[in-house]
Amino acid sequence: MVKKRFRTVFWALGFLLGLALLRDVLANGRPLYCRIGGTAYFPGLRTVFVHPDAPYSQPALRAIQSQPQKFEAWKNDANYDKPPVFAPIPFSPGEYSKQNVGAFLKPGQQHPGLDSRFRHWLGTDEAGRDVAAGLVSGARVVLLVGLLSMGLAGLIGVFFGALAGYWGDRHLRVPRPTLYATLAGIPVAFFYAIPARQYELETAESLGPWGKSILIFVLIVLVFKWAGALAARWLNVRLVTVPVDLILMRLTEIFNAVPKLILILIVAALLPKNQNIWILIALIGCLNWTDIALFLRSELLRIREMDYVTAAQGLGFSDLRVFLRHAFPNALRPAMVIFTFGMAGAILMEASLTFLGFGGDSLRGISWGSLLESVRLRPAAWWVGIPPGLAIALTVLTINKVGELLSDNRR
Repeated sequence: MVKKRFRTVFWALGFLLGLALLRDVLANGRPLYCRIGGTAYFPGLRTVFVHPDAPYSQPALRAIQSQPQKFEAWKNDANYDKPPVFAPIPFSPGEYSKQNVGAFLKPGQQHPGLDSRFRHWLGTDEAGRDVAAGLVSGARVVLLVGLLSMGLAGLIGVFFGALAGYWGDRHLRVPRPTLYATLAGIPVAFFYAIPARQYELETAESLGPWGKSILIFVLIVLVFKWAGALAARWLNVRLVTVPVDLILMRLTEIFNAVPKLILILIVAALLPKNQNIWILIALIGCLNWTDIALFLRSELLRIREMDYVTAAQGLGFSDLRVFLRHAFPNALRPAMVIFTFGMAGAILMEASLTFLGFGGDSLRGISWGSLLESVRLRPAAWWVGIPPGLAIALTVLTINKVGELLSDNRR
């Protein structure tokens, strides 16, 4: 029975993965194959590897791309020797015509001004973006957000959870100069990373300046730490016990006390205007680590007292070796359940943020949440709201079911 449930769930995940990987073959506003001047071209397939706005190296394709109405130009048979081959959904995600808007076309309607084969099988939104293409593209978005954001959250949560659970309040001892120098370096690093670069950060059009600020912060803290370590070598000082568990658990409580959605919206307001999917992934990942940290901490507190860990410590192995070789691998396996449930939460958060308008035009029409946003303009347009709503619900239910099956398999 369990195997049958696993099979059904993973078939559903496989279908979602197939949509994500084959997005440009299933939904593409450019021909997958065409002939111009007797030469064969594959302009649609190039978008799998290259940004659609990048200029083509072939003069024949660049001539079509440079036409003012690119939407119609790629679909005009007069530009080719014979009718080209298009994807089953002959529209790219987020693509719309500036000449023939076709707002809120019903399912199955032909796009105005185009041949009868260019039909919107699930209709269009308020700007004429194809809903079916958005559904296919949304599968890639949810997988990127779910996997990458939870991967980032997992790294942060594992680091904090391991420190709090294994070393606790009494096991991490550092020289006094190292501790004091590191603490002194934090406000200095913050000043040079944020306030000193405030103008550059406020006018930034990408995440580059923010990445530079993070690098500056880390480097300054490390310089202070190394300076403290050198001072500790010269001086004969006592070791200080750092209450890691107490500090990290208070930090976790602060993060859990503030609703994540509101916190992300506040942080997003301070970020560059041209927000995209990568900024969204970074925000969700950096604010979604607390559950993993708490779970890993509780597992390591239990494992730390087990006989094989005590035996390894009795043999004289270092704390780091005991942690990496014995404690951490056994604590990480159960954490996969929390990771799976976190993916479902990250997908819901992405849908909520894009529904509220996060990302602007860069995400509009290519994610399920942005399609739902269009329903606010015309609630009667059921074909825009129901398909992405069902897709979100089924995806979240499927991923939650995977978490339940992994949890049952542990017992």
